[in-house]
Amino acid sequence: MRARARGPSTVFGQLVAVISLCLLGAFVLTFLLVRELWIRPAAEQSYRVMDGFARTIETLARKEPLEATMSRLEDAGLRLRIEPPVDSRPRLAPYLRELASLPGADGAPSREMRVADGPGGRPVLWLRLGTTSPLWISFARERADGEVRWLPILILCACALAVLVAAGYFARRLVVPLRDLALHAPAIVRGEGPRVPLPAASREVVELAQALAGAGDGLRTMMDERHLMLAGISHDLRTPMMRLQYAVELLPDTDPELRAGVHRDIEEMDGILRQFIAYARDGRDETPCVLDLVAICRQAVVAVGGDWQLALPDQAWLRGRPMALLRAVENLITNALRHGAAPYHLRVRREGDAWCVEVIDHGAGLPDGRPHDARKPFVHDASRGGSGLGLVIVERIAAQHAGDLQLIPHLPHGLQATLRLKSNQE
Repeated sequence: MRARARGPSTVFGQLVAVISLCLLGAFVLTFLLVRELWIRPAAEQSYRVMDGFARTIETLARKEPLEATMSRLEDAGLRLRIEPPVDSRPRLAPYLRELASLPGADGAPSREMRVADGPGGRPVLWLRLGTTSPLWISFARERADGEVRWLPILILCACALAVLVAAGYFARRLVVPLRDLALHAPAIVRGEGPRVPLPAASREVVELAQALAGAGDGLRTMMDERHLMLAGISHDLRTPMMRLQYAVELLPDTDPELRAGVHRDIEEMDGILRQFIAYARDGRDETPCVLDLVAICRQAVVAVGGDWQLALPDQAWLRGRPMALLRAVENLITNALRHGAAPYHLRVRREGDAWCVEVIDHGAGLPDGRPHDARKPFVHDASRGGSGLGLVIVERIAAQHAGDLQLIPHLPHGLQATLRLKSNQE
């Protein structure tokens, strides 16, 4: 398996990396061009001048004593030495390196050159003369007081920094609309957010936002058609179910047990239809508002019934969809009554930035201790006569409120269902 290349994970980081690489490549290219167009010609010209000057001195030294030649050169202000200077050539000295590597004129070997520290720590170029006795002569350029040596490098760094700042600004203008689009994408798909991002966005970002909005329109149309189809099925099935229920009541000499069983089957079919409608509707069309979770829990207990031991605070405020949350709590209570055993407990408690609704029973718990199967449609509850969608609906509603559903065995026996809902969601 090929290893994934590591690099910046954001678009902004990738753009900055690309721009930095381009700048680095431009600097390398500039250095090579300067070396070929300026450093090499200047070094060749300087070498020719120094080589000609050295030849003149060597010719003069052959016609007169070396001491007389040295005296003439010292009188002219040139520095001479017999011992070889210590070579301290700086690493970043392309001109001096190029000058020392040039071949001699007419195929002659290149002259030996060394760079040593001169007065004030300034580098001095020493050239070895081809005299009978070793003789070194210095070539140095005197700088004026206050001259800034690193000015070209500072100018280059300032230009690079200015380019990076400008590139970062334009990269940010490209990335910010993408980030805004990512934040608003779920709302755009649901039809609740802006159709297009900020006017500063590029054409591609606008087209992407429009594509998301179009996909959301198509998805909402499909969901509306599904809701309409399920509502029609529910309506069409409930009518013959009601007729069947009345017919059973009107039949003479009907076994009471059979009649009660038929009524239970009809009620169960009606409950399954309600679960299907609730699963298809999922509460997304409900407008969120600030609500009291404690009031919803009390309302659910009254609606479902049963003997419940309540442990509720005075109030539990959060922003959510009231009908969806009522349906979720009712499903948890119904599931406990249907599959659990008394005593039943309903608690609401605070946990960090979330409210937790805990429904506890003392029944047999989940079969084989597999809580994940209970979250699958048509698996857990369907095997015992239900639709198998109760806990699936609860988990979906919890996800809409930035929460989750946890199913934990309640020792020594029973089940604890915890609905966790964020209270500070946007």
